[in-house]
Amino acid sequence: MSLQRTQADPAKSETTIKIITEGRVSKLPHIVQVRFVLREGSFFVLGARRSDWALNALRSGIAKVRVKDLVFNTVAAEATSEEKNSTFDAFASKYGSRVVNDWYPHSAICLRLAPDGPPTQRGAVKGEGEATSTYSEWLVQNKEYYRGISDAFDSASEEYDFTISHNYINTWIRKRSISELLSMVKPEDTLIEIGCGTGAEAIEVSKYVSRIIATDISERMLEILRRKIQAKNLGDKITLLQTRAADIRKASEVIERGRVEGAYSFNGALNCEPDLDQFVDGLSRVLAPGGYFVCSVRNSFCLGEALSHAAVLQFDRMTPRKKQPVMVSVGGMDIPAFYYPPAAFAKFFAAKFTLRKIIGLPALLPPAYLSDYYVKFKNVASVLEKFELVLGDHFPFNHLGDQTLFIFQNS
Repeated sequence: MSLQRTQADPAKSETTIKIITEGRVSKLPHIVQVRFVLREGSFFVLGARRSDWALNALRSGIAKVRVKDLVFNTVAAEATSEEKNSTFDAFASKYGSRVVNDWYPHSAICLRLAPDGPPTQRGAVKGEGEATSTYSEWLVQNKEYYRGISDAFDSASEEYDFTISHNYINTWIRKRSISELLSMVKPEDTLIEIGCGTGAEAIEVSKYVSRIIATDISERMLEILRRKIQAKNLGDKITLLQTRAADIRKASEVIERGRVEGAYSFNGALNCEPDLDQFVDGLSRVLAPGGYFVCSVRNSFCLGEALSHAAVLQFDRMTPRKKQPVMVSVGGMDIPAFYYPPAAFAKFFAAKFTLRKIIGLPALLPPAYLSDYYVKFKNVASVLEKFELVLGDHFPFNHLGDQTLFIFQNS
């Protein structure tokens, strides 16, 4: 089935589309962002003949195409010689001969992706500050708080790895967080992860410990991690458990010795847990005495955010986190997240844990949603990364990051 005129119009103004295929062996979502042309109701794309995404599409005969918030299920096939030649001409007209000559040799494969029906609408991945719902509006639509949160992360799961890996600040934060955690672990340790998502951290950390119990509220996030575990033969290293953070005490059911040596939670999973008192109590029960907890949460004030907006005279956007909760976009859906000043968050743990360290994450770099702007000026601005490693651990900068990384020890 070809695209209808009303469906084709949004694509015509775009320069790239996302193609989502399923891995031939791993069965994991494989996502690429590529140039395209729209002809006779089908998407035509060029790529290296042995590209995984092209081989995936040809093997299965299907692929998803995302254009903003529209997702098309398409029938994938190699274009005919005539279609391929026409596609090269259309690419040269749309992107310029120089782009075609530099990126697409004549040996490139050309795929025709023909929609087999009307598109479905799925919220496009948006940046922070782009949520359109208010908290009161969200509460009307979401009578069950945790169901609303899990639905959003279910929606984000397919594109989650792509979104994080293509954001420089997010990858910087991930590396720094894992580095702090690994400085404390021992090979014989069993750890619990709260909010594991699709498991990037769990898979990396599992190389250095005996076992990880990876927990998340999202069934689809865990399903993707389950496929990764199977593909990488990590069934004896990573155990999955679907639960909200407040019910972390359930993890005792799958812990061989009853307690674990360490726990961690990165990238703000705890910002979506309103019952922190119950979480802290449960964590203290499954964590061995003296065990450590390394976690990061979003800060209610971010110095890098304030300075970035001030630099372009957007003074009204310097402190967008004042009102709590903050509405954020996850998987194209708006959800509430509770941001905390470092001292206020630490108070939740005061009765059962000892605070060992606070790190601003990052303290000087802009927040992740401004990553694209940072990358444009990285040659000049990258000097900030050197100062991060020196100043991020020290007051006041360790209290001024986009996120705050805490290291607690169970009393």
